[in-house]
Amino acid sequence: MDTEAPTSSDVGRPVWVVWLLLALAVASTSVAAILIRYAGEADPLAISFWRCAAGAAVLAPFIKQRPRSIDRINWRRSVAAGAFLAVHFATWISSVSLTTVASSVLLVSTSPVFVAAAARILFKERLQGAGWLGISLTLVGVALIGGGGFGGSSLAGNVLALMGGAMAAGYLLAGRAARRDLGIIEYAVIAYATAALLLLVACVASGVVLWDYSAPTWWAIAGIIVGPQLLGHTLINLVLKDIDPTTVAVTIMVEPVISTLLAFALLAETPSLLVYPGGALILLGIYLVSSSSREPVGIGH
Repeated sequence: MDTEAPTSSDVGRPVWVVWLLLALAVASTSVAAILIRYAGEADPLAISFWRCAAGAAVLAPFIKQRPRSIDRINWRRSVAAGAFLAVHFATWISSVSLTTVASSVLLVSTSPVFVAAAARILFKERLQGAGWLGISLTLVGVALIGGGGFGGSSLAGNVLALMGGAMAAGYLLAGRAARRDLGIIEYAVIAYATAALLLLVACVASGVVLWDYSAPTWWAIAGIIVGPQLLGHTLINLVLKDIDPTTVAVTIMVEPVISTLLAFALLAETPSLLVYPGGALILLGIYLVSSSSREPVGIGH
């Protein structure tokens, strides 16, 4: 796949604007883990619910296609994507409170590797030799980081982050099928609304409080909705019209690095020594898989 940057002659908007939008998207998703920590008064299930519910509510007025005109197959695909998204947020946001930001964001970023492996098994999509090497390197990196008990990380939090990466892969695969015929807004509203409904059921069943938070917690939740959920995800999907998926996927890999630096600066959180070689192997593995896969884009966080 060609990974050269686009020029002003082959995109609909100036190149500098495209890259500025992508940089803003990555910056927006990179603050997710930090804002989750600031919203620590709220249960992870509640944060997940408000993130999806507000995302669906904000995007719903911009739907162009009538719900009745969407066929059952695309409804089912979008609902399935929403179910995966609900579990993705529930597991990953929970992991942020249990393990270090560095471990959490690196492990959840393995979703392209899960996508490539699932696509190979389910759809018989071929993966080049570099892709298999990337999967191997990622597994080694996960093993280095995922053991827990180092520098404030925990096994439970690391497992939840890895589960979040696997669920994000399901979300991407289901969404890839649904978006062949659906507009991004229509698809996002169905997926977000489905995720919100499932998370609401989980909150009620678990007795999770959805309000009565302090102002700082509400501001942090609002930041998660506006930044990572709406601005970050929307801009990533927008620039895909002008930049090839591999370039976008590789650029998104900067997110764990920024999140780790922010955690160090704002939360005084220093990663364990194993995070550095493990993180380098994970990022290199993701790069190799992304360069070898058909549609390797991650979703940001």
